[in-house]
Amino acid sequence: GLDSSVAGEIEKNFAKAGYIVISNAKNQLIGPSEYAQFASDRFTEKVAQIYPKYQRALIQNNALDFDDIIMKTVELFQKHPEILDLYQEKFKFISVDEYQDTNASQYQLVKLLLGGHARLTAVGDDDQSVYAWRGARPENLALLHQDYPGLKLIKLEQNYRSTSTILDAANAVIAHNASRLGKNLWTEGVEGEPIKVYSAYNERDEADFVVNRIRDWVEQGNRRDEAAVLYRSNAQSRVLEETLIRQGMPYRIYGGQRFYERLEIKNALAYLRLMLNREDDASLE
Repeated sequence: GLDSSVAGEIEKNFAKAGYIVISNAKNQLIGPSEYAQFASDRFTEKVAQIYPKYQRALIQNNALDFDDIIMKTVELFQKHPEILDLYQEKFKFISVDEYQDTNASQYQLVKLLLGGHARLTAVGDDDQSVYAWRGARPENLALLHQDYPGLKLIKLEQNYRSTSTILDAANAVIAHNASRLGKNLWTEGVEGEPIKVYSAYNERDEADFVVNRIRDWVEQGNRRDEAAVLYRSNAQSRVLEETLIRQGMPYRIYGGQRFYERLEIKNALAYLRLMLNREDDASLE
């Protein structure tokens, strides 16, 4: 008795959740038949029915999804040792960056390639693992010493970017992380200014705080082109841009594109302008 739009939304959300579960299964090298054995509730049982159909659809379209790229390579190497031998002979030295973000399938792929006489260099930081949602296992760094006892550990602890105040704060925070290899960041640089922390109510409050600090700084005789705002991802620029525009403060985006200059945003705004003005030929074009 659900409204069709509500039912459609539920179906869409289920499909999205189901795909994430299938993706995570592939990251652990769990195929459709194996996954069916783990199904324990209504949701996972439904996914167990969809998983093989999804794989058949990929085969019919002669396609691989993102997770198949590694999973199928591992299967190929396991089922055809002669092909694995070829690549083990081909690669004598293997370097893996961001090792803390490797998942089970990536870890297995590296192990297979190293089965010959290849030498491994792994670069990683167990305190920077941010891809657990994608199946990443920071403990893979610790497992390296079990799998490769002769591996030499080199800690790069000297920092050239940050002040000692920032590094002391970082060391104090990451010291609480569990099951870590451990390190002590240090610098020959200056002590630096004290760290100021502002707990914002939401992203708009945060943007207001940032822009107001810049305004205060400029009013003290400083230049705007000597002020910078750093953010983690390009998507975070929108609320900052809106606040800067609202307060009439000029700005420039480096290494990214202004939110309102992105193609999809310009297209959406053109549709809205056309709804307001049917004679707006430029928006139609």
